[in-house]
Formats: sequence, structure tokens, C-alpha cells
Amino acid sequence: MNHKKIIFILSLFIAIGIAFTPVIGITYDNGVIYYGFPAYMFAYYGNGGWSSQSLGPLFNVAFFYVIFLQLYKLVTKKKIVKNIDK
Repeated sequence: MNHKKIIFILSLFIAIGIAFTPVIGITYDNGVIYYGFPAYMFAYYGNGGWSSQSLGPLFNVAFFYVIFLQLYKLVTKKKIVKNIDK
């Protein structure tokens, strides 16, 4: 499997997992519960209503994708530099 596909799947799972983590991804504001980090993905209203934010899920997945891709590049670059030094 291509490393970009693996990073995309990882960022998708991390974005969904962090959205429902109580300390990081859940925010309370005037009786409305917002789920998501760094952008809101879902909102739950106290009367049983809910809504989905339009660009929040896309932004969260893209955010974590860029972070994991940069970490992957950093790790592979260090491995290449280590092999050259030997």
C-alpha cells in the first residue's frame, strides 16, 4: 500500500477519534456541545437536534494529513542521512 494512502487512513481515524475525546475534542458553549479539533465537525443541541459542520471534517482530515506527511518526510530523511553517514 502506498504511504500516502496509509497516512490518509491514519489521519481520518485520528480526526474522528479526537473529535469524540472528552478533553480535546468536545466543547460546551451555551448548552450546545461541539465535537471536533481543531475545527468543529458536529454540533449537538440539548433538545435532541444535531448538525454537521460543512468544512470542519475536511479541514480536520487535511490538517492531520499534512502533519503526518511532514513527520513521515522527516523520519525518512533522517534515515537516508544516517545511511549516507555510514
